[in-house]
Amino acid sequence: MKIAVQDANVLIDLELAGLFDLWFQLGIETHTTDLIKGELEYGNHLQALAYFKSGQVQEHRLSFEELDQVSKLEQEVGSRAKFNDCSVLFLAVKLDAMLISGDKPLRKAGEVRCVEVHGTLWIMDKLVAAKVMSGDIAAAKLEHLLSMERYLPAEECQMRLKKWKQS
Repeated sequence: MKIAVQDANVLIDLELAGLFDLWFQLGIETHTTDLIKGELEYGNHLQALAYFKSGQVQEHRLSFEELDQVSKLEQEVGSRAKFNDCSVLFLAVKLDAMLISGDKPLRKAGEVRCVEVHGTLWIMDKLVAAKVMSGDIAAAKLEHLLSMERYLPAEECQMRLKKWKQS
């Protein structure tokens, strides 16, 4: 079974687009850190948090030693990656898992470390390819995310909207 470590922005995208239940149909184990769960609690993302309670999103509590390693990783990655985001990169490396994030500096740091890296659009592509979601529904959900000013790459979004609306 494949394992994915997700950051807060992807978990929020899944919540806002109503994609959690479809995502879990792909059979990819979902993990994140306690720091990311804290962000979701702070932002009152109750639907996303419900998947922690059900065990479908597995939370990893990082030890003091691991937090120290995350701090070192944050210094290596540079100024634009936040500590919490670096915690998911740390976990992806530790679990030999793919990283699903929309954070550009974090994605680049993952690629440098030979981590398989994807984002929200990849998830939507997988759902359409697996026929778990139709192209029309994917286009509607992506338009919904864009209307909420989510940080998604504009050019890639337009390509997918065109493709999905034709399918």
